Amino acid sequence: MKNLLVLHLESVCRQRFAAFASSFPNTRRLLQEARVFDRFYSSATSTLMVVTYLFHGNDFEFDAATLFDGMRPAGNNRHLFSVLQERGWNVNLVCLDGFHATHPAALSSWTGDLPPIWGTNQFPALFARFDELTNAPPFAIYVWDLITHVEHSLSLAPHADGYTDQVRRACAVADDAIGVFLSTLERKGLLDQTTIVVYGDHGDDYWTHGFKGGMTHATEPYTQITRTPLAIRDPALAAGVDLRLASTIDLAPTCLELLGVGHAYTFSPSGASLLGTPADAVYSQNFTANQADNRAFGIAKAYAAVDDTYTLLASSRGLEFYAHQLDPGNHCNLLHFFDLAAGGRLALRPWGATARHFRAALLDNPRAIAHLLARFASLRERLAARIEAKRAFIVGRGANPVHALDPRCLDVVAPGSGPDAFSPPGRRAPAPFEFSYRLR
Repeated sequence: MKNLLVLHLESVCRQRFAAFASSFPNTRRLLQEARVFDRFYSSATSTLMVVTYLFHGNDFEFDAATLFDGMRPAGNNRHLFSVLQERGWNVNLVCLDGFHATHPAALSSWTGDLPPIWGTNQFPALFARFDELTNAPPFAIYVWDLITHVEHSLSLAPHADGYTDQVRRACAVADDAIGVFLSTLERKGLLDQTTIVVYGDHGDDYWTHGFKGGMTHATEPYTQITRTPLAIRDPALAAGVDLRLASTIDLAPTCLELLGVGHAYTFSPSGASLLGTPADAVYSQNFTANQADNRAFGIAKAYAAVDDTYTLLASSRGLEFYAHQLDPGNHCNLLHFFDLAAGGRLALRPWGATARHFRAALLDNPRAIAHLLARFASLRERLAARIEAKRAFIVGRGANPVHALDPRCLDVVAPGSGPDAFSPPGRRAPAPFEFSYRLR
């Protein structure tokens, strides 16, 4: 029986991983020996949601809840670590938590049938605990190192030259820990007997899409937050880059297949093993399906559908459409170049004098326009089905879908950052509006 080690890169997106590349030598060494999933997207923008979706292999676990505080998973699928414990693995979750002395980290999705979360704010204690747990194979260990979280990294502020250096140092400290874990497995001859998953739960957005009350994540699922690292080191996987779309909800079925555990996921919107047929699109969200917009912080509940080229967001503000490889920060809503008619039909707006670059990219490039229109139609159709599925789940759980997203948002383009954003002369961007929708 192989072991399982899941290394959780807290608040590390692809952008951060690349920007502070020199801070991750151990992680990068691991990636050279692993299958790297270059198009991996986190299923949510908050840690609790991401971890829960990983454990249960689906992103509907909290959708009937109207409040984030006190959320409990629905249990649509059995917990990954419960399945492994039942099959003979020694399962544990260890956490490095800067606030452990005053209020230790808790995780509602680490269920009562599993050993209690073990936490510390001391690296030597973390390493000693990991050494102890790896003496009892087969083991399945989830390591949650919070040092790279925006709040926990404050412990490094006295040693840093400003906030950027603070983040850089936090990344280096987290990577040092990964180096110790890998060395421990290597010393014990367990490295090639262990499936190692290293993944990022979400990234941070430093207020480029609005201040949001100062929140850096748990905001709308823009690409710079949801595109995170994923690599799996396993004797059955050849090292290299995998270009298939992948999502957090795919990790549990992938781990079970790699460990040789036969277990069926009966909940229909579940993820699928990354050893099987690639997906055409993946999804992300920031709030539960029945959670209201956070008007105080200006955060809208939003769903994102992502394919290999585009990201389409739907919220109460309307639709946003981004070419995420060209625009990884999601700053240019491509829909501002079009008029949106009923049924989702797009028509390119008439433009007068423009730079030749714009003409080369779009106006004089019919194949580019055709590609954009086709992908928009496909992703919009997927989001329509998802909005309906989320509403049906809420109702099926016996809850009132009072805050479920109104499907009419699919027929409106979200307003720009200013009254004339991306508008031809004489046109103005649509004003913000709100839906008031209730299920009859």
